[in-house]
Amino acid sequence: MRMRQHNRHRRRRLYKNEIKRLHLFRHLLHKKMNNDIYIYIHIPYCYKKCPYCAFVSFEKQFSTLDLYINKLIKEIKSFKTAKTVKSIYFGGGTPSTLNPKHIESIINAVYLNFSIDKNPEITFEANPISLKEQYLKSLNSIGINRLSIGIQSFLNKKLKTLGRLHDSSLGENAILKAKEIGFENISLDLIYGLYESKSEIEYELKKVCLLDIQHVSTYMLSVEKGTEFEKRLKNGSLRVSNDDEMADMYLFISEYLTSNGFEHYEISNFAKYGFESRHNCSYWLGYDYRGFGVSASSFIDGIRFSNTDSLKDYLSGKTVVFKEKLSKEDRIKEAFVLMLRTNKGVNIKEFDKMFYTDIKKLYGNTLQKFIDANLIIEKNGNLFLNGAKSMIISNAIFSELI
Repeated sequence: MRMRQHNRHRRRRLYKNEIKRLHLFRHLLHKKMNNDIYIYIHIPYCYKKCPYCAFVSFEKQFSTLDLYINKLIKEIKSFKTAKTVKSIYFGGGTPSTLNPKHIESIINAVYLNFSIDKNPEITFEANPISLKEQYLKSLNSIGINRLSIGIQSFLNKKLKTLGRLHDSSLGENAILKAKEIGFENISLDLIYGLYESKSEIEYELKKVCLLDIQHVSTYMLSVEKGTEFEKRLKNGSLRVSNDDEMADMYLFISEYLTSNGFEHYEISNFAKYGFESRHNCSYWLGYDYRGFGVSASSFIDGIRFSNTDSLKDYLSGKTVVFKEKLSKEDRIKEAFVLMLRTNKGVNIKEFDKMFYTDIKKLYGNTLQKFIDANLIIEKNGNLFLNGAKSMIISNAIFSELI
């Protein structure tokens, strides 16, 4: 009898110790998250403004490029943090309008000013027309270890409509040359919604698989206000897919890529195992990030701020034009929705502990409505969007949860 009691007490102690270790692990995980930061560098220059593009970018204004790099480095040096930089992401615009000395000077400024992770992810967005052999070798030697290539399509007719400067052959050759030089982590952007047939979409996805690409970002064409595409749509010279056709394409893309070794790890993103974008995951998991350059956004310790959209103002020394501190409830809801974007979903207990909240109580019937409708799944203490069919209507779901 005493032995059985002793064993019960021993098991209870072990269980309590295991719970303590689990709580400690979660505490350390949260602490580690708060000690990390992700860097974004915005390069607003372009060879040509694409007719669908609504991002802040400027066509053929290269006379200001050197001054812009100087202002960018000055902004980097003015920001102080004890957090460890986990990734550096060059986005745009078209970062490959930079020459190697510009890229190297920016990376050096980041390394000199911050504590850097031992193995940071350094992503560089590039236009295929820039990816000549010598340029690729320079990127590789500078330390770029992830290429994001703006292929957009492998169909010449579609590339012409999109206003791209490359054809499918040049795009494919740029990928092959990058792989030959030693880039092992390559991401491609693909756009769909220009009234393509299923066979045309399948042709593009086959190309992705045959080229052994590690990551694909697929974007449903959205005709934005103020773009050339908006004008063409109004005057009838542009034909786009309707909502039902877009939905069918989305589901087909998801099914095709997941059956060919990709994980649909976020609403618009697919990756081979271990090749998820660490930088973009920082946004979806609510980590701190700091953006530098025109129009760059940042989120640090619950405060969101963004830089001016004006190149003239930025070059004259003006940076931050918007700043807000999120309320506790807004931060909780934003973090919840962002985490739901990924296939990892939200662990309820960890989320509640991290934000000192009760997510089910906070949302009440609103969350339960989506669970009952099988749009959000609750399984083993986690909440997930119910696959691609829920992901495609995620904006409608999130609008009620934010």
